Amino acid sequence: MDFDKAVAWVKENEAVIKGYIAKYRNFSPYEERDYMQEAYESAFVAACRCGEKKIKFEAAFWKVFRNQISVITPAPDILTHGSNSIPSHFCSDDLSAVAEKSSKGRQKDPDIEAIFQSVRHHLTEKEQQVLYWALGIGMEGQMSNYEIADRLGCVVSNVRDILNRALDRIKSLVEKGSIDPKNLI
Repeated sequence: MDFDKAVAWVKENEAVIKGYIAKYRNFSPYEERDYMQEAYESAFVAACRCGEKKIKFEAAFWKVFRNQISVITPAPDILTHGSNSIPSHFCSDDLSAVAEKSSKGRQKDPDIEAIFQSVRHHLTEKEQQVLYWALGIGMEGQMSNYEIADRLGCVVSNVRDILNRALDRIKSLVEKGSIDPKNLI
């Protein structure tokens, strides 16, 4: 099928296409003409595919069109097609109200770097280094035991042992009262 025939097919089936997109309109910031533009683009792609893959134009069109609109349209109630993201027109203009609502009843996240700095003098140099990388305090971000082992030139079990020793030492100091967790947060 050529492009002119593909455009004509979309025009002939405009009512069917608009009926199909109606279920997406409730969740979308897009207008009907935006979807029709996607229909025309899908028709061009389908015209190419139906010749290449020896399939019917209509089948190629609907496959392409569904994929295209599922990428751009939030549709949380439709499981087969549509994005599950929240539509932008449902978002609140007052982000501080949303942040306040979500933080109620939740404790402030601890400052990992401050906690590390307050306990590091209790650890050996190697334990400090491994814990620093494991917690992701550095510019590299949180590293896995495999990445730390690679950096140190040792095996993963050595990294695991070093981390366990460091955490056991911190736990022991907390139990003895040498470190007060309430003062760390």
